[in-house]
Amino acid sequence: MHILYLVNEPNSGPGVLLEEATRLGASHEIVATYEGGEVPSSHADYDGLVVMGGIMGVYEDAAHPFIEHTRALIRAFHHADKPVMGVCLGAQMLASAFGGRVYKMGYDEWGFLAQTWEPAAKDDPLLHDAPEALRILHWHGDTFELPDGAVRLSTRETCPNQAFRVGAKSYGFQFHLEVTKATLDHWIDWRARDKSAAAADVRALSNVEALAEAQVFARDVMARWMEL
Repeated sequence: MHILYLVNEPNSGPGVLLEEATRLGASHEIVATYEGGEVPSSHADYDGLVVMGGIMGVYEDAAHPFIEHTRALIRAFHHADKPVMGVCLGAQMLASAFGGRVYKMGYDEWGFLAQTWEPAAKDDPLLHDAPEALRILHWHGDTFELPDGAVRLSTRETCPNQAFRVGAKSYGFQFHLEVTKATLDHWIDWRARDKSAAAADVRALSNVEALAEAQVFARDVMARWMEL
């Protein structure tokens, strides 16, 4: 399997997702859009697409042309029946690619936060045995409406659309599946420099136990996504 990863921020790489795919024998190509890397116009050379996060908003597509190119590529993979995974900004681009509105929440969802799995997750090939109230890392200030026909798979009271599926093989995850310990440490340091973030808010992210549990889950999700 040959996987294309679109990386939209220097400190938001594919991390655990790339590690697990490589362990399972997949090859890969990484396009760094933040360095001006060009989003491919075709799915033909790849078997799957993973779109990572970024600090820009999907509604800022005029300033970031890669966003519209990514939406087009998501649709191309989807219609070719090839698996797609969007993480954080990637999930928002997936929703937007099929008509879902992306907008500011007015606050940040931040830290290791528990998921509530929807009934549809019980029959989902990726999430059927997801641990109840699993804490997964969040850091985002935007959210989205589900596109027509999408299936919501997890939710939170303050940000309802957490995970969803379009068709059988296109998945969006608002939370950060990919995070390694190195990324976590960097984000803690980055957040700590934000004068508006309380010290307790920053410390809430430093939870190695939650990270370990989330990484086990992420590896399972990646392996099952590859099987699609």
